[in-house]
Amino acid sequence: MSLFQLIFCFCCLILMIRTAVSQHSYDSSNCTSDIQAPGSNYQCSPNSPSCETFIVYRAQKDYQTLNSIASLFSSSIAEILSYNNFSQVDQNLLQPGYEIVIPVTCFCSEDKFSRAVYQHNASRSDSLSAIACGTFEGLMTAASLRDYNQDSQGDNQSISSIQVPIKCACPNTSDIENGINYLVTYPILEHDNTSLISLKFDIPQKMLADANRLVPFHAIFPQTTLLVPLTYKPFLNPAAIVSSQDEGSSPGVLVPGISETETKSKNLFAILGGVMFAASFCIAMIYGTVCFIWRKNGQDTVKDLSRRAPRWSNFGSEFLDDMSKLKHSFTYFSMEELMVATENFSEGSLLAAGVYRGKIGDSCMVIKQISSREVANNIICILTKINHLNVVKLEGFYDGTLPYLVFELAENGSLRECLSHSNVGKQLTWNIRTQVAFDLAEGLHYLHYCTKPTYVHRNINNRNVLLTADWRAKISGFGSAKPLDVNNEKGKDYSKESAIVGREGYLAPEYLKYGQASTKVDVYAFGVVLIELLSGKEATTNGELLKNFLKSAANKELHQGSPGYLEMLEQFMDPLLEKDYPVDDALYLACLAKACMEEDPLSRPTMNDVLMVLSRIL
Repeated sequence: MSLFQLIFCFCCLILMIRTAVSQHSYDSSNCTSDIQAPGSNYQCSPNSPSCETFIVYRAQKDYQTLNSIASLFSSSIAEILSYNNFSQVDQNLLQPGYEIVIPVTCFCSEDKFSRAVYQHNASRSDSLSAIACGTFEGLMTAASLRDYNQDSQGDNQSISSIQVPIKCACPNTSDIENGINYLVTYPILEHDNTSLISLKFDIPQKMLADANRLVPFHAIFPQTTLLVPLTYKPFLNPAAIVSSQDEGSSPGVLVPGISETETKSKNLFAILGGVMFAASFCIAMIYGTVCFIWRKNGQDTVKDLSRRAPRWSNFGSEFLDDMSKLKHSFTYFSMEELMVATENFSEGSLLAAGVYRGKIGDSCMVIKQISSREVANNIICILTKINHLNVVKLEGFYDGTLPYLVFELAENGSLRECLSHSNVGKQLTWNIRTQVAFDLAEGLHYLHYCTKPTYVHRNINNRNVLLTADWRAKISGFGSAKPLDVNNEKGKDYSKESAIVGREGYLAPEYLKYGQASTKVDVYAFGVVLIELLSGKEATTNGELLKNFLKSAANKELHQGSPGYLEMLEQFMDPLLEKDYPVDDALYLACLAKACMEEDPLSRPTMNDVLMVLSRIL
C-alpha cells in the first residue's frame, strides 16, 4: 500500500471517529411535518435513567407572564427565576420573543426516543400543528403529538387535555466523560445561526456543531431544534439575546421558499462538501508533516515545545486531579511575558499593592501577585471549574516562588474606587446601582446553587466587586473561597488559620465568633455592600448612621407620612445621587439589606430569596 493510500485511510478513520462523538443528529424536518422520521426525536438506550435538563422557551401572546409559562411546563416561578436574569424586563409582562430557560425532566420512552411529557389543556379548535409549532414553538413535531394522542383525528384534536412530548436529551457516558452535563433543547428562529447560538450560551461553536453532528457549511432551519451541550447549568448571555421583534421574526415562522426536499438536498451537498474539504485538508497536512519529519531526520521536531506549555511539576497530585476537571482552559505565562506586559512592573502599571495592569497581545488584563502557591492553587481550582457572567474570568498564571494570576480587566475598577471618587460616583446612577446589586446577587446565587460543590466566597466586600466598562459587576477575590459541606449547611467549622482577615463590617457575627462559614456568611456581606451602594459610605465609617437608620426601619418608623421620613432617608442616601431615586425602592432595598444583616443566620434570606426581591424593582 502506497503512502498516499495510508494517509487517505487515516483521514477516513479520523472522520469516522468524529462522527461517533454524538449520538444525536440534527434533523431538518419542520415541526409541521406529519412524518415521524428517525432523528426527529433524540435516540436513547432503553435502560437509560431520566435526567434533569433544560429547554429554551420564548414569551409570546397568551404566554407573556412567568405564571402562564410556569403553568405550561408544570414548573414554579421560583424555579424559573433561579435560572434566568430578569434585570431588564418586567417579569409580570415579558416582551414577545424574550428567551427563558425552563428546567424539565427528560426520560427514555419505550420507542427509544427521549422526551419530557406534559399535560396541556388546549382549545378544541386548535390543530396539532398550531400546538406543536405555535404554543410550543417547535419543541415537538405534529407527528409526535399525534402519536401521543391516538384519539385525535388527523390534524384536528377533539379533546381538551392532551399530552405534549417535548424534545429533550440526556448526556450519554461519552458526553459525561467529556465534561458535558446538560443538553439544552433550543428551538431555532429564522435569523439564528450556530455562531449566535454559541454566543448566547458562551460555548465554542465547534462544541455545538459536534453535539448535533453538524459538518462545515451545514444549514439549520427555523421550527427545528438544536441540542446545546453545557458543562454547567444554562445561563443565557444577555448581550447575545436578540428579541424576535428586533429581527422581524416570531415563533412559528418558516423561511420563505425553502421546501423540505430542498432542505435535504442542501444538507446532502453541505455534508459531501464538508467531508471532501476535511479529507483534503487532512491529506495536505499529514503529507506536509511527513515530508518535514523526513527532512529534519525525526528528532528535531520533538524538541520544540511551546514556552507556554503548562508546567505542573511544582504542583501536588491533588491539584493535578482538580485540573483534569477544568471547565475552561487557561494559559501559562512566563515572567518575561509579564514583565513586557507591565513595562517591568512599573509604577505606571500599578493598580494596587501587588496588582498591575498589563497588555498581552491586544487585550488588557490584570496581573496580580499571590501570596503563596496554596492560595494560587485554591483560586485556580475554583475559577477554572466555574463560568459565569458575574464572576471574574481567570486568563492564566505564572508559576514562581511568588505566583502571579492573570485576570480579565474590569475597566472601571472596584466598587470602592468608584464610590470614593465623586466624579466617578456621579456616574453611578440609581439604575446602575440597582443593576450592580442584582449582578452581585446573581454571581453569589451561582456559587451557592449552580456549582458542584457549592462554594462560599467568605470575602465579599466593595473591593472585590469589580465594574466593567458598561457598569456590570463581577465578583473577584476568591483567595478565601471554600467548598461547602452540603450535609452541614448550618455551618462548617473552619480553622481560624483559614478565617478571613478583613474588616468586621463585612464579616457575619457567627463567623467572627465561631468560624462557622455557611452561605449565609455571603448573604450578610451582600447586605453590607448593598448598604454601601445606597449610602456611598464604607461600612466601617458612619456606623451610627447605618445602625440608627436600620433600627428605624425595623421599628417601622420609616413609612410615608411619618415625621422626618424624607429627611432621615436623605441623610442616609448617597448625596451624589442628588435625590434622583424612587423613594419607595430605596427604602425597599434598605430593608432588604437589614434582613441580610440579621445577627441570626437562620433569619437571613437565601440568595434565591434576594434575587426574587430584587427582580421586583428592576
